[in-house]
Parts: sequence; structure tokens; C-alpha cells
Amino acid sequence: MPGCPFWFGPDYAVKRVPRMRERIRHEWAKLSRFWAGARYRLQGITPAGAFRGRRFVERLRGQTEHNIWYLYVEIFWAGILTAIASFNATYALRLGATNTMIGWLSSIPSLLAIVMLIPSARFLETKNDRGPYVRGSLFLARLMYLGVALAPWIARDRAAALIVAVLLLSAVPANFFSAGWGPMFVDVVPMRDRAVVMSTRSVVHGLTVAVCTFAFGKWLDAAGSPSAGSGLAWARLPMNYQVLYIIGAIAGLVSVYFVAKIRIPETPVPARKESKKARPKLRETFDGVRVMARENRGFFRIMTNTFIFNCGAWLVGPLYIIFFVKQLGASDGWVGLNTTFAYAGLIVGNLVWRRVMDRRGMRWTLLLTILPAASYAFLVAVMPNLTLILVFGVLISFINAGVDLSHANTFYATCPIDRRASYMALYGTVANIGAFVAPMAGVALSAVLDIRWILVIGGVIRLFGASMFHWYRIPVVEGEAT
Repeated sequence: MPGCPFWFGPDYAVKRVPRMRERIRHEWAKLSRFWAGARYRLQGITPAGAFRGRRFVERLRGQTEHNIWYLYVEIFWAGILTAIASFNATYALRLGATNTMIGWLSSIPSLLAIVMLIPSARFLETKNDRGPYVRGSLFLARLMYLGVALAPWIARDRAAALIVAVLLLSAVPANFFSAGWGPMFVDVVPMRDRAVVMSTRSVVHGLTVAVCTFAFGKWLDAAGSPSAGSGLAWARLPMNYQVLYIIGAIAGLVSVYFVAKIRIPETPVPARKESKKARPKLRETFDGVRVMARENRGFFRIMTNTFIFNCGAWLVGPLYIIFFVKQLGASDGWVGLNTTFAYAGLIVGNLVWRRVMDRRGMRWTLLLTILPAASYAFLVAVMPNLTLILVFGVLISFINAGVDLSHANTFYATCPIDRRASYMALYGTVANIGAFVAPMAGVALSAVLDIRWILVIGGVIRLFGASMFHWYRIPVVEGEAT
């Protein structure tokens, strides 16, 4: 055709138009199925009724939809607290905390988890109704943030030490809660909805944290600056942080209120033989690993691979904030912006990788994302520029969303229903052995080596662990295709 662009030929309409029509019909069918499902779940609910809280939830179809709704609501309020907790190490550093104290924030909670997770899980397995214990421990952990806010008034000269102590003390109820939350989540969300619920919760949580950390970082910079106007004179360090932590404690308690709305089904109590002879907890942990390795090959492999993979991250975990603040001169605003960018990548990643996992499966998604997820430490070590680090954070968070989503669903599928709490507790205990030792080793190494060399060492360990998922593959689990 004279005058037509080169990509138009005489057969263009014959070949391309039918394909475009077929594509439009396919997309329209998908949209129709989505709308039909939404109408089924929300039948009879008007937009005005959605804002009348209790009536809205009462009209949801069944207990599963009720629980899923509150899982979405509570994660919003928890996200506000998470955004504020991302400044824990920065808060302590601004008030004079040492590198060793920052290392304690990473390692001591893991030590407590080693001691607590298995006994807590076994205690919860003896209870048909685990809800009061889960809610009570979460309430105590969130309440501790009021102590973090009040610390500079209680011990002005030793505020940093008191803040670290309160945060470490909050790990006791938090670890008890962790032993019950994973099994409870699996009990209230069926397998068919699990990936969608996890992904949606991650998006809600990520959006909340991204917006809040950016706003909170700007607040800390504006209020803490020596050049702040007279209107903000009252909010200079440490008051600027104290205001945030009071807000965080309130938001955390609101989250607990909505967790209490979740209807947790009664769980059968497995029969057990009482042991006449008490054994040391660490030996019991290793004996449990041997037993479960024999009876569940998939569980043992995912636990081994993940332990090595995460050891590299635990080694360098507390060093990032030290490196950013002390060596690269990052401000509070940059710390908030870094978290915001990271969660932005996580949000987009959850939306993308959920679709990929639905089409290609859990195993394919995990193997695709696990290797590039190990590159962050290398990138920071080789290019220590604050602007580039923001970009690296977005990219790695996008990839990590695929790792987390596919890994969590694979892990849940390897745990037998009747012993899920014990399996998860054993997995957490073994992981926390590494999470206790590795950060302390990283901080100790920072006294004799440049932090960038430690980042390289951690990256190598993490890359080796990522390769283990390819070499030491997890067997196919039931429901993997979905």
C-alpha cells in the first residue's frame, strides 16, 4: 500500500485482527470470572455498608472470608509499627549505642527464639483453643514500644542501653507469638487462598510501610535539624523519635484488636508420650532434626538450604545500618527513603510474582529468583553510593518478593497438618541458631576488617546457599501446581 508504514502489509488485517479479537475475548473472559467471584463473596453489600465495619464483616460469606478480611485490616496497622521499628537501630545509634549493641538487636532475639520456640509450640499443641495465648503474647510485645518511647525520660544518660534492653525484652512475647502465628495462619486460610492472601497482605503492608517510612524520615530530619524553626523546637532529638514510638505503640495495639477478631478454629491435640527424662534443649533440637529428616525429606532439604542461604544475610544484617550511617553519612530521611523504596519494590514484586507462581508453579519461581536475590551485599560493597543503594534496594526487594512468596508456600506444603506447630518451631529454632551466631560474628569481624569485605563474605555464603536450592532440590509437594 503506497504511503503506509512498513509494518502494514496487504495481509495485516487478515492475520492480525483475528488475533487481537481473540486476545480481547480472552481478557474479557478473565475479567468476567473475576467479577463473578467478587459478586459471590460480597453479594448484597453496598458501598455504604462497607464503611459500617461490623455489618460489612457479618455479611461476608463464611468464616474464611471473615478471617481474611481482618487479616487485611490488621496488617495495615501493623505496617505503621513496622515502619517505625525500621528506625530502631538508628534511634539507638543517635543516642550513643555502640556497634556491639546494634549487633545484640539482631542476635539476642534469635538466642531467645532458640530457647523458646520448641517449648512454646509444644505448649500450644496441648491447647484446643490457642487464640488467647496468641493474642496475649502479641499484646505484650506491642506494649513494649511504649517503653522504647519513654526510655529517654526514664534514663536520660543511659537511654541507648535502655532502648536496646526494652527491645530485647519484647522479643520474649514476640517469640511466643511467632510459635503460634504461623500454624494459626495456615489453619484460618485454606491452601486455595493462601498465595493470594499472603500476597495481598504483603502489598497492604508494603504500601503502608513505604508511605509511613518516607513521611517519618522527613519528620525526623525536619524536627531533629539544628536549623528547625521555633515551631519544632520542642521536637528535637530525642523527642522526634519519642513521638514516633508513641504512635507506633498505639498502632500496634489497634492491630492486636483486629487480630482478636479472627475466628481461630479449634485444633485437635495430638497424643504424646511423656518423656521421663528431660534432655538439654539444644540436644533435643538436633534429635528432632534427625527424626524429621528421616520421615520428611522435603522439610529437611528446605530447612538446610534456607539456613545456608540466610546465614550470609544474618552475617551482614546489623552492619548495613552502621555502614550507611557512620561511614556513608546517611541521614534519618535517607534511612526512611531507603525503606520506602525497598517496600515499593516488594509491593510490585508481590503483584508480579503471584501471577508468575500461578502460571509456572512454586518450584519454578523459587529457582528463578533465589540466585539474583543473593547479589545485594556484593552491590553495596562494590558501589557504596547512597543513591545507587536506593536503586539496588528496589531491585532486590522486587526479587525477594518472589523468593518469599514461593518459599513460604513451599515450606507450608512440606509440614504435616497434625504436627505443623512442631515442624515450624523446629525450623525456626534451627534458623535462629544461625541468626544468633552470625550477626555477632559479623560485628566482631568489623573490628578487624573493613565492612565492605565482610559484605563480600556474606554475599558469597548467600550465593552458595542459593545454589543449594538448585543442587539439593526439594521434592514435589502436593498442591505445587496451584
